[in-house]
Amino acid sequence: MSTVVNWGVLGYARIAKNSIIPAIERADNARLYGVASRNQAELPVGEWAQSYGDYAALLADPAIQAVYIPLPNSLHKEWVLRALAAGKHVLCEKPIGLTAAEAQEMQQAAVQHNRLLMEAFMYQYTDRVRVIKQVLASGALGELRHINVSFRFLLDRPNTIKMQPALGGGALYDVGCYPVNFIGMVTGRLPVRCKALCETDQGVDTNLSALLQYDDGLIANIHCGFNAFGRNYAEIIGTKGMLIIDKPFLDDAGALHLHTAEGVRELPVSESDRYQAEIRHFSSAVLNQPSRLIPLEETVRNMQVLDMIHAAL
Repeated sequence: MSTVVNWGVLGYARIAKNSIIPAIERADNARLYGVASRNQAELPVGEWAQSYGDYAALLADPAIQAVYIPLPNSLHKEWVLRALAAGKHVLCEKPIGLTAAEAQEMQQAAVQHNRLLMEAFMYQYTDRVRVIKQVLASGALGELRHINVSFRFLLDRPNTIKMQPALGGGALYDVGCYPVNFIGMVTGRLPVRCKALCETDQGVDTNLSALLQYDDGLIANIHCGFNAFGRNYAEIIGTKGMLIIDKPFLDDAGALHLHTAEGVRELPVSESDRYQAEIRHFSSAVLNQPSRLIPLEETVRNMQVLDMIHAAL
């Protein structure tokens, strides 16, 4: 019985080249079997067992068990469905699609083909998130009243797909989906109302804020953007305390700060290898071994919130 999963990667995107392919090579239960690219010249020669001139050829290879999809957002649904139909387990880059309806269609296909499908929110595999969940479970914050999450950076690369509306560009899809996922991870439910404002450039949002209100009155604020200095920050405020989280989506060592009536407590977090952990957990699940996957119900809920924000705009 195999203890290693053969992975294929559809497209030699920046995130695949810089993050996921090295992570597959670091994971002890994963092996990079092949990469498909329509531009064969960009692939390093002899690096893997196989390279493929098109995505369909990779999906047709029976040696590959799991596929990672880092394609432009507008292509996620088509290639997730094709990969599932080809009998592959699929790790798809976030956001899984452009709408909740697309996410639900992919969820149904995963069930139909009896294959794993997961959205790649790698930050959930960090020590930071473990400590956040520990604080929430402890009740130290009391009843939650406000959540504030920002993820933005200055986009200074020309000709990027992030600025192309037809490919699913824009800050909300690219980085705003992280705060949406974070708030969903904390609340575990959908908001009941939403207000949003954004600034646009070349037909995509480049600076966006949204307010989400929940059935118990909790108000959450998400902020994302491409057009100013970077910010990666979260705070969760309850009736008894406040948790300040610097860099919630990164995996370096640091500390969270828990503010209560007793004062401020520093909670250390250790360095993690978020991409490798994501690949290792997904591979373990493919091998029917214990693992922690991000459930598709959470993914569908993310997309429902993104739909609400788009509707509010």
